[in-house]
Amino acid sequence: MPSPIRSFLNLLAFAAMAGILVWREHSWQTKLRQTAAPSVTQAFPEAGADAGAESRIATLQAANGAIQQNLTAAEGRASALAQEVESLKLALEASKPAPTPADLAQQFQSQRGLAFDPPPAWVPASLETILDKIRRTIEANLPVESASNRARAALAMGYHTDPFDYREARISLAQMTSGGFYEAASNQFFFREEAALARADGRETFISGLSFALTERKAGDRAGNLEDPVNDDEALAIRSLISGDANAARIRFSIADQLKLNFNQSGAPTAPSPNYSAPAYLAEIWKFSQDKGSLFVEALAGRGGNAAVDAAYLRMPRSSSEILHPEELYLADPPFQPVAVKFPPATLTDKAPYFTNVAGEIGTYVTLRAWVGVDEATQASEGWAGDRYMVWPGEEGVGDHLFWKSVWRTDKDAKEFFAMMRQILMQRFSIPWLREFDAVPGQFTVNDPRRIIRLVLQPDGKTVTLANSTDPAFADALAKASAAW
Repeated sequence: MPSPIRSFLNLLAFAAMAGILVWREHSWQTKLRQTAAPSVTQAFPEAGADAGAESRIATLQAANGAIQQNLTAAEGRASALAQEVESLKLALEASKPAPTPADLAQQFQSQRGLAFDPPPAWVPASLETILDKIRRTIEANLPVESASNRARAALAMGYHTDPFDYREARISLAQMTSGGFYEAASNQFFFREEAALARADGRETFISGLSFALTERKAGDRAGNLEDPVNDDEALAIRSLISGDANAARIRFSIADQLKLNFNQSGAPTAPSPNYSAPAYLAEIWKFSQDKGSLFVEALAGRGGNAAVDAAYLRMPRSSSEILHPEELYLADPPFQPVAVKFPPATLTDKAPYFTNVAGEIGTYVTLRAWVGVDEATQASEGWAGDRYMVWPGEEGVGDHLFWKSVWRTDKDAKEFFAMMRQILMQRFSIPWLREFDAVPGQFTVNDPRRIIRLVLQPDGKTVTLANSTDPAFADALAKASAAW
């Protein structure tokens, strides 16, 4: 069987011959056009004119018809030749050996500038093995008690309405990006053995795992424990940088991938089977880290390419607001600094708080979005400058106690959040409005045996506090303690 290269040379020779034929026919047609057009007297000769003129015209017209037929045939042969050349390109593409993991890692390094040092052992593994390694990593970094407290606090904040398994939800989201797994302890990179690297989608699957492993490694210990952080909003911002960088690099790799025409190869990557369904708010936050993180990295790259993205790992974003508004906040001079809201973990009526954290702009948005549209939730959450909330256990079946203090960049931002939160509290707890709730300007007060609410726009004009209690005794103790916060 002739080699693809020999076939390619034969086709080139045939193309040259076809070109000569087309050129000769074109020359004939040119000569025909250059023949002087018959004048009126030639077209309609007078009596006694050359009787052979009509015969010459008929001969030229017949020659022209033959040339046109030859030209049409040549064009057909040229089209067929082009198809053969394209088929040969596909055959040559298919005959190339599949790239190795080291080849792809080198190509990725040349584009993004990230690589393992020293290079890892490249280990083919089943999808189940990679998913199990992801699960074990989440479980190691998110204790059962912490996960339980996080799920319970999500109910108190209004992120979600029903009890759920926080740890299983986080595992299911993490397993959505299962292209590979880097094990630092053994310096091994496990990649999907069923996703053939001879296929474009197989290579993209490999790069999706590699890029995330490298960007996560670049963040290093500075990122802290992103599964159980003391500041969820800051952790989300860092996760968005890592995921956004990985996604942007993967997309650039796929665009530049020269081996695109090979989906007829065997070894298509398989999708993970559905598992635990994460609550909508956690899915929204995960999607935020992927999509808004990619836009954030694009904004950085627009200022200085890979060097600007690398610099972000030395001054990582500290809030979801910076991810949402990179030009206005992160890239500002000076850059945005979130307000550090602090208060002590106070024990009230013999109850110690079981959870405290930062919601951030995206957490505030999620709380509002459960009850209003996208535009309303976006407008009321923009302008965030800092916050912190604390949760105490309440009576079973009634609900926990919450104190949430937020700071806003302008008076207008604070007023918008106050007004929207006031509306949502009535919707969330099915509270019919009474005039007494708004007796004091800048305060929304509900006194019910099982729901005591104190939403206050503080005198400074930029701070809003929410005390949401489920028994009067705790509400009184919280009001006294929080007055100093």
